[in-house]
Amino acid sequence: MADSINGSVDLDKSQVTGVIVGVNLGTIIYGRPPEEAERQRLVAYLDQVTKSHNTLRVVGVGSSHLASGIDLASAYMMLAVQGRQRVVRTLTAEEIAAHRQQRFEIPEELSADRCLPDHAVLAVAKRDGYLALLRAELATETVLAHPYLVLCGAPGSGKSTFAKHLVWALAQRGLDQINHHTGLLGWADKQRVLPVFMPLRTLAGALVGKDLGLNNTPHIGLLLDAVCAHLQTTYGLEQPRELLSAGLDRSRTVLLVFDGLDEVPLEATDHSLDRRSLLTYVRLFANAYAARILITCRSRAWTEEYGQITQWPMVELAPLSGGQMTQFIRTWFPLLHAKGLIDHEAIERYSDQLTQALRDPQRRRLRDMADNPLLLSMMIFVLARKGVLPRDRHSLYDDILKQLLGEWDTTSRNGQNLGQAVGDDRIMGDEVRDQVLDRLCYQAHLTATSTDGRGRIPSRELQFALMEYFARVNVADPYRAAERCIAYIDQCSGLLQPEDDGKVYAFAHLTLQEQSAGRHLVFYESLDQLLALRRDDRWREPIFLGVGCLTKVGLGSAKIDQLLTTLVDSDAYEAGTMHQYDWYRDLILAAELGADCDWGLLRGKQIKVDRIQRRLRAGLVNLLEDHDHSHAALAYHHGQAMEPAPLLVRERQKAAELLAGLGDPRYPVTIAQWQQETRDLSTQFGREGNHYWRYIPAGRYQVGGWDADEQSTVVELQDYWVGRFMVTVEQYRAFMEAGGYTNKDYWTEHGLQWKQREQRTEPRWWYDQTEQEYRNRPFYGVSWYDAVAYCQWLTDQLTPWLPQGYCIRLVSEAEWEVSAAYTADGQRQPFPWGEQPATPEHTVYNWSREKRPLSVGLGLVGQAACGALDSVGNMWEWTATRDEDNGGNGQQVLADSDDLMVLRGGSGYENSINVRCAARLRNPPGNGVTILGFRCILAHRTSVLNPES
Repeated sequence: MADSINGSVDLDKSQVTGVIVGVNLGTIIYGRPPEEAERQRLVAYLDQVTKSHNTLRVVGVGSSHLASGIDLASAYMMLAVQGRQRVVRTLTAEEIAAHRQQRFEIPEELSADRCLPDHAVLAVAKRDGYLALLRAELATETVLAHPYLVLCGAPGSGKSTFAKHLVWALAQRGLDQINHHTGLLGWADKQRVLPVFMPLRTLAGALVGKDLGLNNTPHIGLLLDAVCAHLQTTYGLEQPRELLSAGLDRSRTVLLVFDGLDEVPLEATDHSLDRRSLLTYVRLFANAYAARILITCRSRAWTEEYGQITQWPMVELAPLSGGQMTQFIRTWFPLLHAKGLIDHEAIERYSDQLTQALRDPQRRRLRDMADNPLLLSMMIFVLARKGVLPRDRHSLYDDILKQLLGEWDTTSRNGQNLGQAVGDDRIMGDEVRDQVLDRLCYQAHLTATSTDGRGRIPSRELQFALMEYFARVNVADPYRAAERCIAYIDQCSGLLQPEDDGKVYAFAHLTLQEQSAGRHLVFYESLDQLLALRRDDRWREPIFLGVGCLTKVGLGSAKIDQLLTTLVDSDAYEAGTMHQYDWYRDLILAAELGADCDWGLLRGKQIKVDRIQRRLRAGLVNLLEDHDHSHAALAYHHGQAMEPAPLLVRERQKAAELLAGLGDPRYPVTIAQWQQETRDLSTQFGREGNHYWRYIPAGRYQVGGWDADEQSTVVELQDYWVGRFMVTVEQYRAFMEAGGYTNKDYWTEHGLQWKQREQRTEPRWWYDQTEQEYRNRPFYGVSWYDAVAYCQWLTDQLTPWLPQGYCIRLVSEAEWEVSAAYTADGQRQPFPWGEQPATPEHTVYNWSREKRPLSVGLGLVGQAACGALDSVGNMWEWTATRDEDNGGNGQQVLADSDDLMVLRGGSGYENSINVRCAARLRNPPGNGVTILGFRCILAHRTSVLNPES
């Protein structure tokens, strides 16, 4: 085996070749060339790790074709992470000149739709003072860069597959096998690390009942004991402590891969430590040893509290790009052909069919599903079997399950189908699933004890349930029929797989278990039971999948209506039997369920969609406008214990995204709504009220002088009203739909020249912002000319309703500063909210991984004294003031310009220091990058200067 592999080893400056695998890693671990017994022990361990992780278990095609799985190295595809970027190369002089003139475009051959992440260019930005092309950071690079890391992802995003492939590749590298399969992008060929893979659920079970010393002196050795026992039991490693201790004594020599934090129970059980305690203990272990640690977790299960426990970076796997989808498809159909599932001529036909379907703008939901590796693989399997693709993931999973069950009903390798094996041709796989497996799966999911979260069904329970069902439908000799059925399932093993020598059975994949458990929950359990499980993140996906299944049956509409109505109604909250924060979370759940099932389809099923959506809109707005809740969230962020916890910014962002799909009423969009807001102008300064235009009284104000070397100026301003939010995508879309972008009347002379020069027919990145959930986010990538044209259009639409002599325009620099920094008693403060340093509850910063701004108005505690929101952070705001090298009073308001213009406030890409009232930037007016937005004000026309002024 491994001992027969040729390799090479570096010893000082000389090199020896031959059968010496394991010496390089052994030298790293022991700090000296290993003794022969040490080397052999290491090689045996690495060889066993390789064997244990070299196969990718495949779900969805059936046992007769892929019972042995797929070679992991052949099927694996590189994954990228969100929000982290690396330099591809710096721009040439010609490219820099084109970029400055807004003429530089990323070459099509380097787009994410064409390339894999290691070459696909995502952006152009400054790095180390140079303009450079940037690509996504790869997951392997992130692991290398951070000794302690939490890797998150959605179900099926590939986090566990990545972890297992990483361990496999590191084991091969430890055996000195460096090739195109084992090369880790970002890692030097000479880099060696000892890989240790352990499911966190296994670790939590090994530590339960032991005194970990979390409240006093931690007993760190217990974790080492558990890992050593796992290595000995799983991989047959002799003297694991000797090897592991040697590696832990040397800095960053061991990589502990702890998989599946989300599968550890939230609360402790007789069989498992709770999630919080386990994470605390792992962090204490990390403090004591210099090992590398990688933890994987579902994104929804990772909380800010866990982040505070570990203080480790958390990154999320990026959705698959178009280039990755194409490679995935081009890889998997040949693999299915090699396994005998499809003919050779079908490889290209199916590959082209699926690729074209994913590029079809009319099938956007399909593409949205395909950015998940698990869902994409299931599409491939369904297409290979049926020749058609499902519309949503509920149907997709159902097709997979029917596919697997259908194989039970076809002739198997021993010449029998399920009915023949049982002894009654009436018995079909889908009936066994509906009457037996769904219920058992539900019960197993309630008490999941397997290492990866799959429920384990004791073989006795499976046999009894089958026997009971067969007796109910009058199958002869139910006991023997149940035995024969289980024997048949053992033989097929596509859906249920025997474990522990047949003592228990588990679903082949957690997602399939979740589908069946969810089906039983919504079809057969009470609404009260469903509601009792809705707070457990392990049941979140089953609930969604189960409700999706309800949409496919005739009597499902009434249940869906009852569930959504119960979630959105505030009766329990108003009666005092439910906390307000729990009701807020119910609103988000209801909105997600409706969006997941498609509100339009639900409306066609006689569900009271309009009433439910009205309640949802009102409730979600109440959440986003709840000042008491926002202050509680700030206190919770600072460590104050609360039960239930208030919703922090991540949950509020989800609420805002869902509100965008329902129609966000917090800002005017139609001209009628603008007219109403403009008719009812308030002349009260303050945070009270949710009206759009916020009043700033006339007066003398000090501006500038924030830094020691800067002199302040006193300015005299006329009264004006500033918009409560920056202009959103939805608001700008009204301008686009009204033909504003092509109507020359709204554009300045320089703006028209810029549009012609750049051949602009729409704003930059406009198509990227048309997705429903982004409607209430600030319109980003906006040039100064785009912003001025919008203001002119809005002025024209509202002229009869505007106060005499007023117009809609961009804010001057001085007006921006006064609206952001001044209190009612005329005092200036460094942040819109006061003196307290910024937190994520105040404003959006350090959010570059999202690549887009967050929805408007999330930071209610960050509200300026006048009532304006997001004055700092999230997006830089264009002003109508020209940048002046020698300073100025900031009162200048230009109608047109081709000079550098001032922006204020900072963006979500900044750190907490740069989101303050003093934040200032300058940019050419044609520069529309992703961090730039704008806000409208209603002010006197007399302050506007002509270009020649």
